[in-house]
Amino acid sequence: MNKVEVVLYSRYSGEIAEFVRQHLETDAEYNISGALDGLSDTQLREMAADPIATGVPVELSDGEWLYIDHKQIDQRARSVIETLKADGTDTVMMCCTLPWHSLETLPGVICPNRVMEANAVALLPRGAALGVVLPDSNTAVEEIKHWQALDVPVLNTTISPHENSLDELTAACVKLVEQGAELIVLDCLAFTRDHWQQVRKATGKPILLPMSVMGKLLDEAYGQV
Repeated sequence: MNKVEVVLYSRYSGEIAEFVRQHLETDAEYNISGALDGLSDTQLREMAADPIATGVPVELSDGEWLYIDHKQIDQRARSVIETLKADGTDTVMMCCTLPWHSLETLPGVICPNRVMEANAVALLPRGAALGVVLPDSNTAVEEIKHWQALDVPVLNTTISPHENSLDELTAACVKLVEQGAELIVLDCLAFTRDHWQQVRKATGKPILLPMSVMGKLLDEAYGQV
């Protein structure tokens, strides 16, 4: 059976690992590690994003959150993944729906953004608008770009899976549908089945939940036979 490694864009933490194990809907066996493992808070501060829009939020040891430059995480993740594969790991899933440009050409590396883009385009009726729910207003202007590059009409809103309520998410998605969205992507692996169920009920539209989609992919490609 293939060895599967799920790589967080941050440092490994028990809390994040437990969340992944609880919500990644797969029977495939996998290990979890972090792209920033081994780096100190001082080193992370040297990687701070400028402007913040080009960063990804990472928690430091003292509980402070810092936006780390996405490109630097991308480069670090490539180095970590190349080491994992040299040590015998067959398959790696980057645990984030952002684009990871340095990883997309590596064999055996799954980038969720490519999977979600392909599924969204395949399911979207011709000429219809795609609704994208982004998780962070500080980075939304950058995060929406890869969706806009798909050459389909794109509508977007920003709702945090952690800080906003289910009712706020529902209201935002209903508004996307009212504006013409025929399919909605909850564009963050922190959205859960509870988010999906609430939005699906309220809108009646197809809803893509990355944690579920990626879990099914791992099952189909790398799960038990």
